[in-house]
Amino acid sequence: MTMRRWIGKFLRGAAVLWGSFTLVFLVFTAVPDPARELAGQQADPEVIADIRARFGLDQPAHVRYWNAMQALSPIGARPGGGWGIRFPSLGRSYVMPETVGSMLWKALPATVILALVALGFAILLGLPMGLWAARNPGGWFDRVIVGGSVLGMSAPSFFMAILIGYVFAVRWGGWTGLPLTGSLWDLDSDGQVVLSLRNLILPAFTLGLRPLAVLSQLMRGAALDVLGAPHVQTARAFGADEGEILRRHVLRNALNPVVTAASGWLAQMLAGAVFVEFVFGWRGLGFLLFEALERHDLPVVMGGVLTVSFTFVVVNALSDLAYRWLDPRAAQA
Repeated sequence: MTMRRWIGKFLRGAAVLWGSFTLVFLVFTAVPDPARELAGQQADPEVIADIRARFGLDQPAHVRYWNAMQALSPIGARPGGGWGIRFPSLGRSYVMPETVGSMLWKALPATVILALVALGFAILLGLPMGLWAARNPGGWFDRVIVGGSVLGMSAPSFFMAILIGYVFAVRWGGWTGLPLTGSLWDLDSDGQVVLSLRNLILPAFTLGLRPLAVLSQLMRGAALDVLGAPHVQTARAFGADEGEILRRHVLRNALNPVVTAASGWLAQMLAGAVFVEFVFGWRGLGFLLFEALERHDLPVVMGGVLTVSFTFVVVNALSDLAYRWLDPRAAQA
């Protein structure tokens, strides 16, 4: 990848981050009086005035916007004095006595684990399902995959979360042994904090259903295109069996659109896990954002949105590198 292309990607990524930050700031600026929302409608005027002064809400919107942008800048005044490179500040929570960075740092690992497990489930099942459907287009398995993909892509995550939680945790909970709510770390009977991986099963399964439907359908379509290519027909003419053809000639060439979709889904899962985490009580980034929206905690919401946007930018760059590794012709484009 040329330096010019890298600079273009960097500028586009910076524009995405700036646009996400600005949009969230403008949405919360539309709230008539954030201090009154934080304090409650029945709060004393002195309490409301104190909140405004403490968080700078008594300043004009353009001043607050400029201050927030300065805090996010990696170049500026450092705590020890002078100017230089510094770590961007996301500010402090309006509600909790913590910095936004520490709150995100605590919540993000749970969401990353949830997203990776869900995506791994979708890839491990979606790729072989798509390949197998492409081997016999129009067969019963192919029709099942196509129909299931349509249902999986059209079903909203919050509806599937409620349905799956009700069936596997409420109705069949005695048989499955799966709880409806729970996070990565739970309390045992002795009150000790323990790792509870069984709490991961239902939210990961729910979150992975849509990417499973998309990836299996993409793999099927890409494999069908490659199976009709001349080099595959030549391999068949030389006596290669179908398993070798799928493994050596079809899989790698059909992975390009799948890699692009999988990388996009990984970033989307960080944002789309809000409802899934809320239904299953999985205390990750999505759960934190949901609570922050309820409490009108603007710094936490902005920090979460910027984290998701940054993940989109990084994953997009990594997927571009993976795409060029899988198809060297793209590097020359």
